[in-house]
Amino acid sequence: MKITANKLAASLKKQRPKIIWLMGDEPLQMQEAADLIRATVKKQGVTEREVFDVGANFVWQSLLEASASMSLFGDSKLVEVRLGASKTGKEGGEVIRKLCDGLANSPDVFLFTSNKLDAAQTKSAWYKAVDQAGLMVQIWPVNAAQLPQWINERCSATGLALEPAAATLLAEKVEGNLLAAAQEIEKLRLFVKEGEVLSAENLLLLIEDASRYSLFDLADACLEGKGNRAARILRGLQAEGTEAPLLLWALAREIRQICHLAFKLNDGLPFDTLCQQLRIWDARKPLYFNASHRLSLRQAQQLLQLASRCDQAIKGSGEPLNDLLLQLVVQFSGQAPALISAASSN
Repeated sequence: MKITANKLAASLKKQRPKIIWLMGDEPLQMQEAADLIRATVKKQGVTEREVFDVGANFVWQSLLEASASMSLFGDSKLVEVRLGASKTGKEGGEVIRKLCDGLANSPDVFLFTSNKLDAAQTKSAWYKAVDQAGLMVQIWPVNAAQLPQWINERCSATGLALEPAAATLLAEKVEGNLLAAAQEIEKLRLFVKEGEVLSAENLLLLIEDASRYSLFDLADACLEGKGNRAARILRGLQAEGTEAPLLLWALAREIRQICHLAFKLNDGLPFDTLCQQLRIWDARKPLYFNASHRLSLRQAQQLLQLASRCDQAIKGSGEPLNDLLLQLVVQFSGQAPALISAASSN
């Protein structure tokens, strides 16, 4: 059955599906939907998890083996299959269909997560099998017009109240980024008295005072080519306990945008047209213009490769993660690798 993310909680209360597929490109909503599923099945006694990350050499047969094997404790387990941008292919599609056919006799719950599926995938036999056997949950992006309402609803859920102008102001500040909005709301909770309704003026003061640095300060410093500032912000965020996956997400997101821009600019497409296609807000155009002209396509692709090494370090490759993140920040800002040590000491 196909549902939207806002219907997920109600659906899980009615029944526990044996297979759930989350699909979308908005990281905060994807993460929170997955967390909701984990918490729900845990309350229902499913305490063991088995996680598979799908890559180019993934062995799809291992999912059938996971389904056939008993839990360590003799109970059911949650099997998570993370595809990201990877596709199932013929083999994966067949395995997923077999999983769906055998769900009635399996005690396990399967959670698949992927980027937004294309039209061909939604017409496939495996998609129809999952749709019939469980839940297909589409995570839709929140557009600019919807964002103030989303902010108001999230504030209400956490006990905060905003005047309409304040919700609009916060929406403009985060420029469509839900993770940034969620972070700002969490900060506001520390400073707002119970029952207080925040005006736009008071909200702006609180946001400015709540934190010295944010993930988006880090990304902006890199886009602006301010290597020393970017290195200082990185160290500040790490000192505040910001998790490495969030740091990498903020950087990789901007690097991918620069890759797209550089590639299309090489084809001669107008910069303003590309910004419209990539949903780059007018206020941020100067940042992307400077970065896309400062960094070549080859340099941007090398940054993506470096970001991939950071991701592998997070997953336990053994490379020094903090050194890699600093290298990524300094090279993204356009400075030579030799300046890393100098940036670190400033």
